[in-house]
Amino acid sequence: MINFLYIFAIILCVAFQGFFSGSEMVILSSNRIKLRQAAKRGHKGAARFLKLIEKPEWALATTSTGTNMFVIIASVFSAVWLDGVFRVNSELYTILIITPVLLIFGEILPRTIFRQKADTIARKIASLFVYVSGIILPLTCFVYWTSRVFYKLIGRDALKRNLYISKKELELALSVDGEGSDLETGEKKLIRRVFQLFESDVSDVMVPLVDVTAISYKATVGKAIEVINSTSYSRLPIYKGRIDNLVGIIHPLDLIHVTNENAPIIPYIREVPFVPESKKAHDLLLLLQKTRNSIAIVLDEYGGTVGIITIEDILEEVVGEINDEYDDDTKQFVRLGDNKFLVNARMEIEHANEIMNLRIPKEDYETIGGFLLKLMGKIPGKGESILFDNIRFTIRSSGKKSIHTVIVEIPGKDR
Repeated sequence: MINFLYIFAIILCVAFQGFFSGSEMVILSSNRIKLRQAAKRGHKGAARFLKLIEKPEWALATTSTGTNMFVIIASVFSAVWLDGVFRVNSELYTILIITPVLLIFGEILPRTIFRQKADTIARKIASLFVYVSGIILPLTCFVYWTSRVFYKLIGRDALKRNLYISKKELELALSVDGEGSDLETGEKKLIRRVFQLFESDVSDVMVPLVDVTAISYKATVGKAIEVINSTSYSRLPIYKGRIDNLVGIIHPLDLIHVTNENAPIIPYIREVPFVPESKKAHDLLLLLQKTRNSIAIVLDEYGGTVGIITIEDILEEVVGEINDEYDDDTKQFVRLGDNKFLVNARMEIEHANEIMNLRIPKEDYETIGGFLLKLMGKIPGKGESILFDNIRFTIRSSGKKSIHTVIVEIPGKDR
């Protein structure tokens, strides 16, 4: 009977150890966004758990205290029980028998299971966690306040520095491939694009002036409406004198109630921010959000307009292509055969290298068209071609000022 009580007590301690150990993984691994959504839908368990982790330091102090306390109690019961069973070398038998039990059933299994189903378990254990935590409340308070005193002694600044992952550490995590990483390929690409955004200038992201349709500030409302209808622009740029002197935009909604088509557009011109082309893209994004603007005019060092940039252009650097009214609707990439492609000359070099497995160097140009202009030293006509890295580029269509479309022929897939 006594042996049975000892065994029952040990099993109970291991169960409590596993509960606290697994709860720690739930606190660290659960998806807060999903839990908030569940709480908004009326799930009481999710709401309780979110309340529980409002102070994560206290919750983790509780799990650590509970885990270690029940490990100690289980070890004591095991030592007393096995001392009565074996008499000789009972300490050795205690280590050999109880250690695997505590490790497997009190740590590894519960932590693995709770981590895999963290969101589901979080909704179910909130109330139980509160009740069970009450058992060890005095000891948890002692551990928590002792640790706070220790934190003050070693300095909060040192702790804060260790709370955040550095850029180098994150880049190292992104470099881990295959099963060694918890990040999907798409997630890695998204994080890398965020890093690239912090390094990109406005000039790397903007729509160049040559691709912008604008009207003179002397134009009439009727002319503005005509251009808006033909371009589908939701923000029509306005210039004064020459197109490289943009002064603002007109919003179509401002013209809805104007009945006189011969009225001047000057009263309806909206001011927008003017930014240098050297400004960082992420800084401009913050500026546009702060000023509640969705578009800015980009200037060169002499004050001339070189392009425009929208919030969509900046976000495309992170999430990929977002079609707005300043984007060309022409497909950027059409497969003509196994190794033959029709490409829009405005396709970015980085994108072209990725989808066609090219090795075009990125220098003082951003697009396929810019690369070919530098390579050929002129604006080529239709049918002209050139070889680069054993790849043939043939001009499909071009204008007086730029290349429009290009046929890319790759000799073989094994490159």
